[in-house]
Amino acid sequence: MSAPPELKLLRSIKTGKGLQKLIKSLKLNLKESKVKEVKRKALTKKQREAVLAKTDGRCHMCGIEIDINNFHADHVKSHITGGVHEANNYLPSCSTCNNLRWHYSSEEIQIILKLGRWLKTRVTKEDELALTLANEFIKHEMTLRNRKKS
Repeated sequence: MSAPPELKLLRSIKTGKGLQKLIKSLKLNLKESKVKEVKRKALTKKQREAVLAKTDGRCHMCGIEIDINNFHADHVKSHITGGVHEANNYLPSCSTCNNLRWHYSSEEIQIILKLGRWLKTRVTKEDELALTLANEFIKHEMTLRNRKKS
């Protein structure tokens, strides 16, 4: 099996400003292509079981074990871009992955993963800028945790 090709838009970026423009452009494209008034349909218990069986009871993104009572049915093609509400358009995910994925495009997910991997490497090498960003990230996470507690 060959490696998937890199997405073309990300490969064309040469500066941080270019990356910023690309992210804004992808967000605008999503907003403009949003399908209005798509009705959500709840999956039946049998459909949920079929969705969960696709990955042998694991989150399709992080691989954590999930069960019928605690998984989210994640759209393969999001409903706001016209994805149907049928079992063949869902994969099981844990709540964390599903809530973080939102309706990002493949291009946006790739940018997020590459930025995260790059920053993680820089943090482990104790790069000053990366440590500053890591501290800001931890402050943000602590704010979110404190909000959930109250």
